[in-house]
Amino acid sequence: MGEEESSVVRGELLDRLRALESSQSETNLAELAYKRARDALERALEEARAIRLQALDDARLTRERELASLLESMRSLRQSAESQIETLLRTAEIEASRLRDNAKAEADALVESATHEAQEIRADAQALRTANEEREKSIDRIEAELNRLLAEIATRLGMTEGPAEGWWRRITARRSS
Repeated sequence: MGEEESSVVRGELLDRLRALESSQSETNLAELAYKRARDALERALEEARAIRLQALDDARLTRERELASLLESMRSLRQSAESQIETLLRTAEIEASRLRDNAKAEADALVESATHEAQEIRADAQALRTANEEREKSIDRIEAELNRLLAEIATRLGMTEGPAEGWWRRITARRSS
């Protein structure tokens, strides 16, 4: 009986242990599952944080690269604009120089033309003056010759005194009055 009792006691103890174990094990299993789930959640959250931080770092690096690329593009555009401005300024300076040279050449041509024209006018005026003086001398000679001839005719006709202003002026003064 000792063995039976011990086997019964053992059986009871085993049953109690099993009962105790099964109620504790259910609680323990739930706690263990909860702990494992919480640990898994914490690991997942930690990984998510790490991934998010890595994504933020990647995004920051991408933005920095894009910003550097944009800045380089802007520098390139600025250099291109400055180059175009310099080219335009050089072109404008060349055009201004050409226009100045053309204007100076035209002004010089106009001055030369005006000078030549003035010389021609002076020469024409001098020629007219000279021709006029020659005509005046010729007229004075003709008038003196006419007065002399008319004085001879008057002397032949018996007129002793001639007019003081001369025969020509006396004849023409009566007609023009």
